[in-house]
Amino acid sequence: MPTQMEASNVSDGTYIMIDGEPCIVRSTSKSSPGKHGSAKHKIKARGVFDDKDRHITKPGDAMMMSPDVDKKVGQVVSRDGNIAQVMDMDTYETEEMELPDDLSAGEGEEIEFWVIGDRKQVKGLNN
Repeated sequence: MPTQMEASNVSDGTYIMIDGEPCIVRSTSKSSPGKHGSAKHKIKARGVFDDKDRHITKPGDAMMMSPDVDKKVGQVVSRDGNIAQVMDMDTYETEEMELPDDLSAGEGEEIEFWVIGDRKQVKGLNN
């Protein structure tokens, strides 16, 4: 279940939602408050699924959504090109996932994948 957090509590490495896309925060900076306003927080982040850079500026008390990132281990059951059937090692459910081009995981090898909401992404071999 996603949680809410204030923009002033966001730090490097935190996962937040920007424009409906889960992102990992790369850097944050704070501007000092002006005569009639509150301090602003500039957040630079990168999309988890699309690797796009996103920038956002919010007041420190603005609420932002933080998605749940579930890091799991799975075993490759079969592979056809970049599509693999992966068995979740916790629940033993099998699902098809797209493997990155640079990942050479074969049948029987364990991989790490992330689940954010209803989306899944293979991150690499489980070491």
